[in-house]
Amino acid sequence: MSEQEEVIELTDKDGNKTKFKIIDAFEKDNEEYAILLPEDSEDEVVIFKVLYSDNEEAEYIEITDDKLADEIFNEFVNRISEE
Repeated sequence: MSEQEEVIELTDKDGNKTKFKIIDAFEKDNEEYAILLPEDSEDEVVIFKVLYSDNEEAEYIEITDDKLADEIFNEFVNRISEE
């Protein structure tokens, strides 16, 4: 990730909009994941699976499976530990 963090705005199913900083994005098991930090949080990240539509627009799906979320978070921690 570059020095300047990318910020995106996502809308939940209830229509609430939240801005997120993209902390990291990587591929694991042929799936793309993103670690996002809500704008109103300093220490609680949210893990999303990233899917792309035919027109290359990204769709972010929050990971709700605790086991998968733990695997992705551990991968993220390993990645930042190596930097």
